[in-house]
Amino acid sequence: METKKVTFSEIIKPEAVDLSLESPDSKDDLFHHMIAMLFDVGAIGSKEEFLQAIYERESLGPTYMGEGIAIPHGKSGTVKQTAIAFCRCDEGFYYNTDDGGGEVDLIFMLAIPGEMSSNDYIRILSRLARLLVYPEFVDGLRKAKGYDDIISSVEQYEPLLDQ
Repeated sequence: METKKVTFSEIIKPEAVDLSLESPDSKDDLFHHMIAMLFDVGAIGSKEEFLQAIYERESLGPTYMGEGIAIPHGKSGTVKQTAIAFCRCDEGFYYNTDDGGGEVDLIFMLAIPGEMSSNDYIRILSRLARLLVYPEFVDGLRKAKGYDDIISSVEQYEPLLDQ
């Protein structure tokens, strides 16, 4: 399946954004919360299958990116449409990985359909990671008062990826 260029503002739905998440007790609690958001917006068909895909990907290497950011992601047949859930924790929490991990307060969970090519999957993940190298963008995420602020930041910085 060849994908058109993904526009993040189109795949981040208001119902899949939580800007005041109380710091979860564990990474597993965080995953369950974010997967429920993706399920509720119709992006995935099975919470259990997608959780399995997330943990399979976690077993391959850390999704902790440093600077308070994590990008857990999974590719699965249960994913109906490419989607992103976003959470901002009121206080950071320790995002444990096999390589150590670190404190996070910004988490993007990326859901990728099983039929998407690996190249397209990596392209989407890479675009998201590149967006997060802009300190002003990350600062905007931390200061956002609502969904519209998140999307405004995305729309402001995403065009820079195509330059």
